[in-house]
Amino acid sequence: MKFLPPSLLLLLTSAPIAIIAPAALAFPPSHRNRHPNTHRHPPITPAASSSSRPHSRLLAETSTAAATSSDSAARGIKVSTENDLEKRQRHKRSRQRWGKFMKFHAKPANVSRPFQDLSLEGLRMLTEYYLGEANVAAARDAENHSGENGDDGVPDSLTASMSSHHVHEITKLLSSWAKLAIVGYMPSKSVDSSMNEGFVMLNNKERSKAAEMAEKCLRHLVEEQKLGNEKAIVSVDLYHLVITAWIKSGSHADLLHATSLLDYMKNNRHCNILLDGPKYNINSSKSSAKCYVAVLDGWCKSPYRDAEVQAEAMLHRMASLGIHNVKYYNNVMNRIATSGKPNAGSEAERLLNELIDMYKHGHTTMAPDRNAFNTVIKAYANSGGKNGPRNAKRILGMMENPDKHGLEDIASDIEPDRVSCTSIMMAWANSNDDGGCEMDAGDKAEQLLERMEEVFANKGDMKPDTAAYNAVIKVWGKCGDNEAGKKSEELLKKMLQQYQDGTNNDVKPDDVTFNSVIHNVATSLDVDSPQRALKILEQMEQHYEQGLIDVKPNIITYNSVLNSFAKSNRPGSAQQAEEILDNLEKSFDSGVWNIEPDVYSYNTVIHAWSNSNDEYSAQRAVALLDRMSARAKKGKSKVKPDSRTYNTVLHAWSQSTDRNAPIKALGLLELMFRLYEKGDENAKPDVLSFSTVINAFSKSRFPGKARECRNLLRRMKNMYDEGQEGMRPNIFVYSAVLNACAYTFGRSDEKEEALNIGLEIFEELKNSGIRPNHVAYGSFLRICRRLMTEDDARRSHFMTRAFKQCCADGQVGIYVLKQIRADPKLFVALLQAYIVDGDVQYHDLPSKWTRNVKESVKISRPRMKGDISRT
Repeated sequence: MKFLPPSLLLLLTSAPIAIIAPAALAFPPSHRNRHPNTHRHPPITPAASSSSRPHSRLLAETSTAAATSSDSAARGIKVSTENDLEKRQRHKRSRQRWGKFMKFHAKPANVSRPFQDLSLEGLRMLTEYYLGEANVAAARDAENHSGENGDDGVPDSLTASMSSHHVHEITKLLSSWAKLAIVGYMPSKSVDSSMNEGFVMLNNKERSKAAEMAEKCLRHLVEEQKLGNEKAIVSVDLYHLVITAWIKSGSHADLLHATSLLDYMKNNRHCNILLDGPKYNINSSKSSAKCYVAVLDGWCKSPYRDAEVQAEAMLHRMASLGIHNVKYYNNVMNRIATSGKPNAGSEAERLLNELIDMYKHGHTTMAPDRNAFNTVIKAYANSGGKNGPRNAKRILGMMENPDKHGLEDIASDIEPDRVSCTSIMMAWANSNDDGGCEMDAGDKAEQLLERMEEVFANKGDMKPDTAAYNAVIKVWGKCGDNEAGKKSEELLKKMLQQYQDGTNNDVKPDDVTFNSVIHNVATSLDVDSPQRALKILEQMEQHYEQGLIDVKPNIITYNSVLNSFAKSNRPGSAQQAEEILDNLEKSFDSGVWNIEPDVYSYNTVIHAWSNSNDEYSAQRAVALLDRMSARAKKGKSKVKPDSRTYNTVLHAWSQSTDRNAPIKALGLLELMFRLYEKGDENAKPDVLSFSTVINAFSKSRFPGKARECRNLLRRMKNMYDEGQEGMRPNIFVYSAVLNACAYTFGRSDEKEEALNIGLEIFEELKNSGIRPNHVAYGSFLRICRRLMTEDDARRSHFMTRAFKQCCADGQVGIYVLKQIRADPKLFVALLQAYIVDGDVQYHDLPSKWTRNVKESVKISRPRMKGDISRT
C-alpha cells in the first residue's frame, strides 16, 4: 500500500477527519461504495479506516430490500425476483455514477467545494501528489512497453494507467480549484487555524493560479481519456468550470486564455462526454453552448478597452455554430453602448439591423425586442455629439411606427417605454455642441416628460420615475439656458408634490436630484443663485430629518453650494462660503454630522476669497491653507493640500493690493519646493505656479520686478532642461514676463533694465517655437513705446516690424490696437487706410488680422491702492 509523502501527511494530520479521508468521509456514500476494491486515501489514523462500512451498508440495503419485499407480499403486491433486484441495483449504481456526478459539478459557485478546509498550500500539495502519481504510473506503463515503440517513439500498446480513484480525486481537485477562482474567497480558517469564521478574499493573481491548477487537472483527464481510459470522464461541465474560472480571474490575459480553451475543446472533438446518460460530441451546440455563452458574457462584462470587438467576434462565432439568441445580441450591443466610443451608436445599430434582417428572412425567434432598440438609443446617448439626439429619436421613431419598417407583427413587443424616453433625454444632455447641448434641449426634454405623464395617465407603460426627472434636470444644466436653475427648481418641487400626495411614488427625489438642481442653480447668472442653492440644501436636510427622502446631503451637495458662493463674486460671498465650511467642519468634529469636508471644499472657499475684492482676501486664503495643513497632520488626509490649493492661494496673492504680495507669493512657491523635496508630491510646483507668481510681480510696483520675472523664467527653463517635462514655459509665462517689463515704473536705470529684458524675452519667444498671442504682441509694443525715447531709431522699426508680424499671425487685438493708436505718427503710417473721422474701429480691421485673437486672455496690470492703470 502506498502512503502520502511526509510533508503532505504532516499537513493533513492537523486538519479535521473529513479532510484526511475526503474520498471516504467528505463525499456522498454512493461514491464511497461505487468501487469497493478501489484504493482510497491511506489509513492515516484508525478513524480514517472504514473497511467495515461497505459491508454494513450492503447489509443495510439487503435488509431494507427484504423488508420491502415482505411488506409488498403481505399487501398482495408482486415481489421482485432476485434478477430484478440486481437489475435495479445496477441501474441505481449507474445513476449514482453519472447523474450525481453531473449534479455535483452543476452546483452554483457559492456552495461548498471539495477540500474547502484545506489551505491554498495544502490544496496545491494534494494536487501535485495526485498528478505526480498519475505521471509515475504513465512512466511505469511506458517502461513496461519500451520494446514496443512505434515510428514516433511512443509505445504502440500504451494504455491508460490512472485508476478510478485517481480520476475521481483529480476531478474533485479540478472542481475545488475552479470554484475557488470563481468565488474569489475561501474560509479564513483555511488560512489561519485560529480564525473560525469569516472569509479571506483572493487577489487576481491567486485566482489566476487557481484557474491554472484547474486547467492542469482538466488536461490530465483529457490526455487520459485519449489513451482510452473509460474511467476518465471529461464532461462539458468540467470545461465550463475551467473556462469560468479563467473568466472570473479578472485580467484581460485570462479572458483571452478562456477564449482559447474553446479551441482546445473543439480540437478534442473525438472525446465523448456524458450528459444524463447519452453521449454527445463535445463540439455539439447542445453540450458546449454554455461554454461559448460564458466567454461571451465575460467579454460583455469586461472593462478592458476593445472588449466589445472580442464580444462581437464571439457572437458571430456562436452564430456559425447555430447558437442564436436575441439576448446575446442585446448583451453585445450593451457592451458597445458603454464603450465610450464616438461611433458606438452606429455600431450598435448595425447589430440591430442584423436582427431585423434575420427576422424578415423567416427567423421569427430572432425578432428584436424592446431592449434591443433601447440599447441602441442608449448607445447614441452615451456616444455624445450633436447628431446623437437626432439618431436616437430616429430609433425611437422605428419603435413608434413599426409598420414603416416591416415590423408590424412585433409592434406590441417594441413599444417605447420610459427607458426609451429617458435615454432620449440623456442623448440631449450628452450632446456636445461647443461644450454644451442644443439651446432648446431643455424645452424638448420637458415636453417629452409631459408626454410620458399623459401616456401614464391613460394607463400606458410610461410612468415617469426619478431617473426620468433627473435626466430632464441634467439636460437643463447642460443646455446653457438662463432659466435652467428656475426650471430645475420647478421640477424638484413637482417631484416632491407628486411623491407627498401619492400621485406617483416612483418620483422620490434622491441625492442626484438635489445635487443636480443645486448645481444648475449655482451656475445660473441670477444674483440670488447662492442663496437659492443654500435654501435647497436646507430643504434637503429638513426632508431627510422628517423621513420624506432616504438620502441626506453628501459632500457633493455642500461643495455645489460652496461653488455657487465662490462664483458669484458678490460682496460677502466668500465670507458666507467660509461660514458654511466652518459649520460643516464643526458638525463633523463634534459628531453631529458624519460628512467631512474634503480638499475640494477648502479649495472652493479659497477660490472664493481669491476672487473677492476684500482687502484681506489673501490673508484669509493663507489661513485656510494653514487650517488644512494642521488637520492633515492630525490624520485627516481628505483635507491635505494639493497643487490646486497652493496655486489658488498664489492666485489670491496675485490679486492682492498688498505691497508685499509678490514677495509672499514667491515665499509660498519656495515652501512648495521644500515640501516637495521632503516627499510631498501634492506640493510639487507646476507651470501654473510659476506663471501665477510672475503675474503677482507683473501687477505690482515692486522694484526690479522685470528681473525677478526673468529669473523665474530661467528657473523654469533649467528644470525643463533637466528632464521635468511639465515645466516647459508656455505662452502665458512669456506674456506675463513681457507684461511685467511693459508696466515697469521708477528710475531710468530700472526702465533701461526692463527694456533690455523685454527685448531679450521677445526674441527668445520667437525662437522657442511658441506662437506669440495678442497679449505678448501688445506688451512688446508697449515696451517699445514706453521704455524707448521718441528719438530712438529702434522704436519705430521694432514697433512696425512687430505689428506687421502680428497682422500676419492674426493676433491684432484691442490691446495691440491701443498701443498703435497711442503713437500718432505710427498710427497714421500703419492704419491710414482704415481711419474714419480720425479713428479706427476694431471691427473695421481685416478679419485675417484678428482671426486668432482670444480676448478672454486677460492683461495683467498693476493693482495698487489708488492707482489707475494707464494705456
